[in-house]
Amino acid sequence: MTYDVKMAHRHRMGSARSAVMLSAIAAAFTFGSVRMLHAQESTVSAAMDRQISRARALVESGEGAEARNLLDSLVNTAPAASFDIAEALYWRAVLAERMSDAERDWKRLVIEAPLSPRTADALVRLGELDLLRGKPAEARVYLERILREFPSGVQRTKSALLVARTWFDERNDVNGCATLAQLQSTGIPEGELRMQATDLGRRCTSVNAVNNAATNTAANTAATPPGGTASATKAPVTSAPAPAASTPASDKPTTSTRVPADAKFSVQLAAFDTQREADAAVTRLAKAGVKARVDGSEKPFRVRTGYFATRALANAELARLKKSGQNGFIAELPAQESSR
Repeated sequence: MTYDVKMAHRHRMGSARSAVMLSAIAAAFTFGSVRMLHAQESTVSAAMDRQISRARALVESGEGAEARNLLDSLVNTAPAASFDIAEALYWRAVLAERMSDAERDWKRLVIEAPLSPRTADALVRLGELDLLRGKPAEARVYLERILREFPSGVQRTKSALLVARTWFDERNDVNGCATLAQLQSTGIPEGELRMQATDLGRRCTSVNAVNNAATNTAANTAATPPGGTASATKAPVTSAPAPAASTPASDKPTTSTRVPADAKFSVQLAAFDTQREADAAVTRLAKAGVKARVDGSEKPFRVRTGYFATRALANAELARLKKSGQNGFIAELPAQESSR
């Protein structure tokens, strides 16, 4: 190999090594940048926290439109795929007038910021929304994702309770009780979730009695010799209780007609674009023991419960509803409605 050829070969090898080194440096720089970015965006910024608190205060003071304008601005200016955008989307959904708007934002959050701490919250809300719509199977899709992807946290416990409720809504008490039993084996924290679990668990007493009776009957049948008599008295088979008949009056969708003279506030549980969806929600809430109504003759059709003279009384009712697993917020009634 001539001198010139050798030099050319060395030059090419050197260039190749330099390219590899530059690639490695670029990769290291990029990786470092990603790590830095992740570190910077691992929490919601203080500025976003302040603005969210402001929006919530505006809603509490009856300035819902101004609050939603502020949240629109926060969503439009927050960095993409950041924890800030997730926080803004979550609260814009929570305080939305229409369920369709809330659903859109929660789904967007789950897709665009899947690593956000708000992802589990959004999935729970989507599951609750489908339950309110009377779609338990669709609700389980969201709730079971939480059980798969979030090994701990209060949202996991809440999701398991809601999964049990979806089975009960489908009159599949066996699966519902099995879900509760598995949850109870891992422990349920004291407070609202324990109360909800206890309430749901009452449906399992009769299921366990039926299962035990069926097991005893099968065992006694197996112990009976051909042509002989049973060696033990068979346990009576207890039939599962028939579904409770719906209450004719409270089970029907209603639109408010009589409003107390001093009514200024109500608890809003949902809002829909169609009267049919709102009426269906009222029916389902009645079955859960919540007397609701549909306010409004055009969209959004608001599903609300109660009339209250003060915000404190409305907040007390909202706190009671939350203990039974219902979500909502305080709505200030329009002057023409509260004075009817």
